[in-house]
Amino acid sequence: MTAFRILNQFPVFFTNDGAVAAGGSLKFYDSGTTTARDVYGDIGLTVNNGSTITLDASGRPSAGGAITAIWGSGNYRVRLYDSGGVLQAEADDVQLPGGSSLTIPTLVDGDFLTTDGSVLIWQSIRQVPDPTGQANKVLSNDGTNLLWISQPTLPATIGSASGKFGVTGGNSMLIQTGAATAPAAASYTTSKAVTFDTVYDTILHVSIMPDSGGAGSGPPVFYMTSPATTSGFTITFDQAEGDGANANITNDIHFTWAAIGIVAT
Repeated sequence: MTAFRILNQFPVFFTNDGAVAAGGSLKFYDSGTTTARDVYGDIGLTVNNGSTITLDASGRPSAGGAITAIWGSGNYRVRLYDSGGVLQAEADDVQLPGGSSLTIPTLVDGDFLTTDGSVLIWQSIRQVPDPTGQANKVLSNDGTNLLWISQPTLPATIGSASGKFGVTGGNSMLIQTGAATAPAAASYTTSKAVTFDTVYDTILHVSIMPDSGGAGSGPPVFYMTSPATTSGFTITFDQAEGDGANANITNDIHFTWAAIGIVAT
């Protein structure tokens, strides 16, 4: 246990009537009891002074003219007696100021002092390892130590210049876009087949956006001739909504499209 100095080094003790407690004594016990407890003359608790310390003519604890150091460990009950052995005062639960939780533990090389919310403890210093010679690396860990590792390779993009965007590495979502033209026709309908540059493993969605219409009373409606496949789709434009008596499509119909699907890379 941690040692502490129980009393002031140069106290003068007095009796209840205000007189110097010359020839009196201090007696030490286990806290809350009358069981004698030894005190010591050094911080290492190697010089045992017993459980009673006599006061000199000036009311100070001394031996041979030198002040008697009073060190202890744990919790004490301290009683002051006059020269006649009459109790004058006492203090119980005398202990290390702040309690043992504030005791600085034995020093540990390279550690820093912190707490766990209750007591002081030493912990290892978490220092970032030397970055010298670790260019283009990132900080990681092995579950215990911090370390530098090579930068992970980011997924590559499939060039947007070709009308495609996506990522590689395992099963990935791929977005492909493009523009096409359904030709004018001597009919109220016209169709256009679109083939994807990259074949999907799974097709999820296809969107169509016309940017010009044919002749007639208004913009044509459009629909997939059949469900889109992993390799493409066919779109049909209808100027008359199924009524052959209406106007034909006399102009090309330009449109853009976007397809979303899954590819294995």
